[in-house]
Amino acid sequence: MYAIISLYALHNILLEIKNQSVSGLLLISQIQNRIGIILAEDKRYLLFSPLPPTASSPVESEIPIVLALLKTLPQPSKEAANLIKASQSSESALVRSFSMEMDTLTQGNRTLALSISRGSTSPLLIHIAWLLRNLKEEYQHTLERRIAETTGREEQMTTVSIEMTAIGSLLVLLLLFSFSRMVLTPIMALIEGTRRISQGAFHNPVNLPNTDEMGDLGKALNEMAHRLGELSRKKSEFVTVASHELRTQLTSIRGFIAMLKRQALGPMNEEQQKSLSVVGEEIDHLVALVNQLLDLGRIEAGQMRLDVHRMEFHPFLARIIDRYLLAAQGSGHHFIVGLDPDLPSFIRADGNKLAQILDNLLGNAFKFTQAGEEVRFKVRRDFTIIRFEVSDTGIGIPPENIPFLFDKFYQVAPFDHRTKEGLGLGLAVTRGIVLAMGGSIEILHNKPKGTIFVISIPVILEEGPLE
Repeated sequence: MYAIISLYALHNILLEIKNQSVSGLLLISQIQNRIGIILAEDKRYLLFSPLPPTASSPVESEIPIVLALLKTLPQPSKEAANLIKASQSSESALVRSFSMEMDTLTQGNRTLALSISRGSTSPLLIHIAWLLRNLKEEYQHTLERRIAETTGREEQMTTVSIEMTAIGSLLVLLLLFSFSRMVLTPIMALIEGTRRISQGAFHNPVNLPNTDEMGDLGKALNEMAHRLGELSRKKSEFVTVASHELRTQLTSIRGFIAMLKRQALGPMNEEQQKSLSVVGEEIDHLVALVNQLLDLGRIEAGQMRLDVHRMEFHPFLARIIDRYLLAAQGSGHHFIVGLDPDLPSFIRADGNKLAQILDNLLGNAFKFTQAGEEVRFKVRRDFTIIRFEVSDTGIGIPPENIPFLFDKFYQVAPFDHRTKEGLGLGLAVTRGIVLAMGGSIEILHNKPKGTIFVISIPVILEEGPLE
C-alpha cells in the first residue's frame, strides 16, 4: 500500500513538473525574445521616424503582449511569485515611460525622446529581462528540487521494503529494481538534460526513449531546447543585421555632424554649436553600443577574427598608460602602474583587441571607483604568458553576483539604483575576446575593498627590431 501511495505521489510530482516548470520556461523564452525586439525597435523608431511621426511605433503592439504574457506565468514557489510580482510592478512605469517617449517625439523633440528611452524605458525593459532571468533559474531550481523529491521518495520506499518479511522484501526489491530502471534512470537523464540546456546545448539535450510521462517530459524539454536555440539564433541574427544597419546610418549622421561643426554648410551660433555637441555625444554613445553588439554577435557565432601581427610591446603599453594617467589627472584618481622588467620588447598578438580588453577593464575601474581612490595596473611575464592585472579600491562586487558577471546585459545594481551608464555588454565582450585569444579571465576580491581582474594571454615572444 505504501508503494502504491508513493507511486501516485511521484506521478503527481511529474505532472506538476510538466505543467509548471516546463511551461514557465517556454513562456519566459517568448517574453525575453519580445523584450529584445522591443529594445531594438524602440531605438530604430526614435532615431529614424520623421518629425512628427507619420506611423505608430511597432512597440505599441508588442508591450501589451509582453504584459499579458507576464500575467500567465506559473508560480511554483514563493520565490517565483515574488519575482513575477516584481516584474509586474514595473508595468505601469514602462507604459508611462513609453507614452512619454511618444508624446515627446510627437512634439518634435527627438533628443529628449532618446534621453527618456535611454534613461527610463530601456533600463525598465532590461530590469524586467533580468528578473525573468532569475525567474528562469528559479524554475530550473524548482525542477531540480522536485526531481530530487522523487529520488527521496524512492529511497524512502527502499527503506520501508527492507523492514518487510523475507518473501515480501524479495518481491519489493524486484519491484524497486524495475522501478529504478523505469524512473530513476530517466530522472538522471532529465537532470543532465537541464544542465546541458543551461550550458547552451539546445540540440536534443535529453536522450530518453520512454513512452510514458517521463518520455513526454523529455520530449517537452527537447522541444523547449529547440525553440530556445531557434530564438537565440534568430535573436543573434536580428541583432547583428540591425546593428550593421544602425552603424551605417550612424556613421553617415556622424559625418554630417562633423561637417556642421566645421561650419562647412554655413555659419552656426554658439547655442547651435552646443546643441550639435550634445547630438554628437549621443551618436558616439550609440555607435559604441552598436559596436559592442556586433562584437558580441561575432563571439556568439564563433566568427571573432584576430589580426595577429608583430608589435612593439613597450610603446603599446605606454600609449595605454599615458591615456589613463591623463584621465586620472582629470578625475582625481590615483593611477599606479607596475611593469615587470622582464617584459618582452616584441610580441605577436592582435593589438587592437588587446587594447579593447584593457580599455574595458580600466574604464570600469575608473567608473566604479570614487575620486581619491586607487586604480592599479600591473603587467608581468610568466614564461610565454603575459598577465594583466587591473585592481581598484572601488565599490567592489558581491560574491553572489560574480558567477553572472560575464553574462550579456547583466549588471550588479538594479535599474532604479544605477548611477553609471551602460547596458552590461562590456565584460561579456571582454571575456569573449580573451577566450578567442586562448586566454583566461579571473575575478578576485581586493582587500580591504574593491575588485581585481586578472587577464592571462598566451603570446608569441619575439626579439629584435621590426622588419
